[in-house]
Amino acid sequence: MRDYTFVKFQKSNTQNKKYDAIIKNNKTGENITIPFGDNRYEQYNDSTGLGIYSSLDHNDKKRRSLYRKRHETYLKPTMFSAGYFSWFYLW
Repeated sequence: MRDYTFVKFQKSNTQNKKYDAIIKNNKTGENITIPFGDNRYEQYNDSTGLGIYSSLDHNDKKRRSLYRKRHETYLKPTMFSAGYFSWFYLW
C-alpha cells in the first residue's frame, strides 16, 4: 500500500501560490496540503482540471523545454512534492 494518496486540487490561499494539492497520509488518515505554482508567472498548460489559471497558459514548447531542463536535475520528481505537481500539472 502506498503511504500517500492524492485527494484533490484547490485554489491556494498561500501567498503567491496557484494551487494546493491535497494528499492523504494513508497511515494516519491526515490530509496534507502542498502549495505549488507561482501565480505571478505563466505556465505551459494548466491541467489541474480547475483551470483557474489557464489564462496564464503560454503553450510555448521551447519555454517548457527550458523549464524542464532547469528543474530536472533536482526534481526527478519526488512523488507528491511541489515540484512534482508543477512538473506534471503545469509544465
